[in-house]
Amino acid sequence: MKRLFLDFVSEENDKRRRITVPNPKEDLTSEQLSQAMDMLISLGALPSTFVKDRAAIVETTTNEFFNLL
Repeated sequence: MKRLFLDFVSEENDKRRRITVPNPKEDLTSEQLSQAMDMLISLGALPSTFVKDRAAIVETTTNEFFNLL
């Protein structure tokens, strides 16, 4: 499963926030992600003290050995 992590940090107290997007588009660019993160801040989705820190697509693999329920 692929997930897009958008990480933000507060300039006041170093608190962190993460927005996770499942199954992101394959052709995203760093410029698009930077603009989207700026927009989230400007629209008030995060407090105004937060700035963008990191954007990363993470892919995980699960190897399930058993499932009892």
